[in-house]
Amino acid sequence: MQNEAWIIAQPSRGEYSPECLRWERRPIAKPSEGEILVKTLLISLDPTSRNWLKLEPSSTYLPLAIGSVMIGQAIGIVEESRSPDFAPGDMVKGMWGWERYSVAQPMLIERFNKRSHIPLEAYLSIFSHVGRAAAIGLFEIGQTGPNDVVVVSGAAGATGSIAAQMAKAQGNRVIGISGGPEKCSLLINEFGLDAAIDYKREDVADALSQLCPEGVDVYFDNVGGPILDAVLSNMATGCRVVVCGAMSQYDLADPNHAYGCKNLPQVLFRRARIQGFVVPDLSSRMGEFDAILESFYERGHIQHRAHVVEGLELAPEALKHVLRGSNDGKLMVRVASI
Repeated sequence: MQNEAWIIAQPSRGEYSPECLRWERRPIAKPSEGEILVKTLLISLDPTSRNWLKLEPSSTYLPLAIGSVMIGQAIGIVEESRSPDFAPGDMVKGMWGWERYSVAQPMLIERFNKRSHIPLEAYLSIFSHVGRAAAIGLFEIGQTGPNDVVVVSGAAGATGSIAAQMAKAQGNRVIGISGGPEKCSLLINEFGLDAAIDYKREDVADALSQLCPEGVDVYFDNVGGPILDAVLSNMATGCRVVVCGAMSQYDLADPNHAYGCKNLPQVLFRRARIQGFVVPDLSSRMGEFDAILESFYERGHIQHRAHVVEGLELAPEALKHVLRGSNDGKLMVRVASI
């Protein structure tokens, strides 16, 4: 049997182009002792996927290079196991290659039991690295309390939408920042947020000063750049800025042209805190955050939205959706069905 995979052909610097990847047919690899062979069902396409393709040490903690199979978060079924912790037929999620069959390291995957009332795609959105990032950022890093004013950028995106919905369900006043009237309507009419700011049509700093006259208590940042700067000028004393992503800066051709925040002195004056994080930082506590997500989901407080592209061969082109913000829900590629 032949495998099909996307191989990194060259670093992707500046504006993303699918040409940084090449399609390759190759034999299916055999797992070594301690490894497993996984049949891929779904692959997550994330902003960080674009970052990893830069092949810059500052952009990833993964050992990717020219000639490597591109990797990402995925869902699959164990085909063959040489690990005592997994058996053929197990449903698993975790990190492995953009390929139909992939040899995975047990330390990078976990077994899960799919519940009949939960769509498979939700295990790559709410019950995945995405939902965990929302829960960790909101509750662990942001220390969000029920009386806080919470602002979320990229609020219609995969992580931002989950964070915004949980904050609202907790009783916070929540303002979402997104691009375009359709996404802003989604934030208010479907997610129930208190207000939405269209950064493409409004001055974000002015809008925040009107919507948050006493300042922002928690800012969940997915975009960085000028929007972060606008929030810094509207912080309440003791504001917590949670840095989950910096989407606006990922496609820069020259890192020296990155946006420089002008309002950083406000961090001093407002006694604020800015903290970034990545999900693996709290790997020993995943059960705790999974329980939070399950509680919100089972009570109907988190909507599941997935944008599924059919076919592994379309993955590099589909990644453009998440960079342009043109996806409708969590972006993923279906490689095979159960």
